[in-house]
Amino acid sequence: MDLGPQHLRMLDAIAAGESISRGAVRLGLSQPAVSAMLSRVEQHFGARLFTRTAAGVVPTAIGAEVVARARAILFGLDDLTAALVPDPREGRTRKVLRVGAQPSPALNLLAPELGSLLPSAKVWLRVDHGQPRIVSLLESGALDVGIVQEPVGSPLTLPAGVGRHVLIPREPVFVGLSAQDPLATRAEIALGELSANEWIDDPLEEGAWPSYFRRACASAGFQPQVSFWTGDWHLARTLVRSGQAIGLYHPTSRPLDGLALVPLRDAPLAQRISVLWRAGADRAARRLIGALVHVYAELADANPAYARWWTRNADARPVPARP
Repeated sequence: MDLGPQHLRMLDAIAAGESISRGAVRLGLSQPAVSAMLSRVEQHFGARLFTRTAAGVVPTAIGAEVVARARAILFGLDDLTAALVPDPREGRTRKVLRVGAQPSPALNLLAPELGSLLPSAKVWLRVDHGQPRIVSLLESGALDVGIVQEPVGSPLTLPAGVGRHVLIPREPVFVGLSAQDPLATRAEIALGELSANEWIDDPLEEGAWPSYFRRACASAGFQPQVSFWTGDWHLARTLVRSGQAIGLYHPTSRPLDGLALVPLRDAPLAQRISVLWRAGADRAARRLIGALVHVYAELADANPAYARWWTRNADARPVPARP
């Protein structure tokens, strides 16, 4: 068997998700298909690459080496593809600006403006659920600019040569409930009042957020009950609207029929939004920050609950880039 990019991406997805099932979700494949592919790759190497545990899988010593080399190859392939995109109008290679970001409502509004960040360049966008992946890609040189969300109190350790601008010092996290829930009409909810609810968790989140969330719940006196795991926002919305579970939402999320977004009292869950960049991408980063300041203000004003929160917490507003 010849190893191809699909095998390397499979190994990367399983290692990142620490689970074959979560790896399958990342790849958009069924779990049996991923298990079969992994079995063939392990036969190719003649060794186990992952050890199965009750919680998922962990790489073996050989597996860790294979995954590290696979990621290096994938970074190189992605960089090669991005760097050699031909201009269809001129038939020559254009400079590429490689942007990475975590999904958010702001990214949806920003997308139409990406081409203006560096007008002479071809913009290449990669969306990743986990901030560690974006930081790793910046360090490797596979990305030029990144937009990341980090729990307040859990700052990122940045690689050498990567600049940083804190765009939003403190963005509170709202809880999403069914509009029929008795708590949905409240101006705010204490986190401890949600101890009996079922929560939705994101199996693709691989950063500091899961442990940060559970620490906050523990401080409020409970351990969250999770019965649903999905990175699909549409499915999560359906589960919340039906009253089967509650979830965490960006305060800039658009209010929807059947779903209420309510602030948590004293903002026990909050994140910092930062723009990161490699040397040479300073101008594009400044343009990106400027665009995000306007986009974010537009989103905040569209959500009355967040607009009210902002009036009481002016220190949490977007910070423009220095000239």
